[in-house]
Amino acid sequence: MVRDEMKVGVAGCLGYTGFELVKLLDKHPNITLEVLTARTPNTVSADPRFSLQLKQGYNPTISTLEDADFSTCELVFFATPHGVCMEHAKKLLNEGITVIDLSADFRLGDPKLFETWYGMKHSAPELLDEAVYGLPELNRECLAGTKLIAMPGCYPTSVILGVLPLIETKCLINTLIADCKSGVSGAGRSATSSTIYGEVAENFKAYAVHGHRHLPEIKQEIIGIVNKSKKQVDSDNFDIQFTPHLLPMFRGLYSSIYIELIEDIKQDALTELYKARYASEPFVKILPKGVLPETRFVRESNEVHLYVNKFEKSSYLNILVAEDNLIKGAAGQAVQVMNLVFGFAETIGLK
Repeated sequence: MVRDEMKVGVAGCLGYTGFELVKLLDKHPNITLEVLTARTPNTVSADPRFSLQLKQGYNPTISTLEDADFSTCELVFFATPHGVCMEHAKKLLNEGITVIDLSADFRLGDPKLFETWYGMKHSAPELLDEAVYGLPELNRECLAGTKLIAMPGCYPTSVILGVLPLIETKCLINTLIADCKSGVSGAGRSATSSTIYGEVAENFKAYAVHGHRHLPEIKQEIIGIVNKSKKQVDSDNFDIQFTPHLLPMFRGLYSSIYIELIEDIKQDALTELYKARYASEPFVKILPKGVLPETRFVRESNEVHLYVNKFEKSSYLNILVAEDNLIKGAAGQAVQVMNLVFGFAETIGLK
């Protein structure tokens, strides 16, 4: 049933992702922000971002998650650190409240894999089978009416959308190398020695070169897509490599994906394959020949800009993807998913 108005809560409203989410929901015509939480109780007077950027006259009180009363909400977003949502999801679901989690708590289907990569025991493994991976371009048909949604990471969003047309009907990929870069906001708002201005400015570096926690997520989803295409793949032999880099800027994400094909495909056919796959997708744009993605053109938008280039006389191709890591990589995509779950127009609140 489509609701004309819906009350929602946001846990973690003061983080970079959480506040982007609050700003989007504040402008959504069908949404009332009912409950906001942060690690430290706060009010508008203590954080000027609310009075400066939210609708005039809106005066929210920010409580702790433990003190929050979500009983009047139909939906709660968790823009919280890993490990928080899993502690609260079951209670909310039992009360009939939908949960959209922007952390990694429900992204990985194997709790042992989660524990290996995130260094904590999963406290709600019984909910993993209920969670739907919230990439609309991949799982749109599964989202309507879903009660627990695991939002993708920012890097996996760009990589999966970059290769989806190549593997959805039949696997055309032999090797996938994802060379990805993100602004410092991807590390969250908490200050660390590696993300302060003096370390980031006028600098560029790779990190997590021995394994990033988004790698098992990328592998899980891509192998799942391949297997759905009825071409069974041994995940141990399917070569996927991923290296992230830190850009000296606040927001934005850029992925250069290198694909070794198992069969030849011409540039024109490749372009048409991508255009056909994403023709009805409101937020994925396939750029024309010679127009390459740039982070400035997707800044503060829910769009992904994508360009496919086949190297001449080579079995390799290059896929370039630009997104805003805080919007399509996080908050905007969560609003897009909310629209689909509750039957609102998919683009409402995101144009």
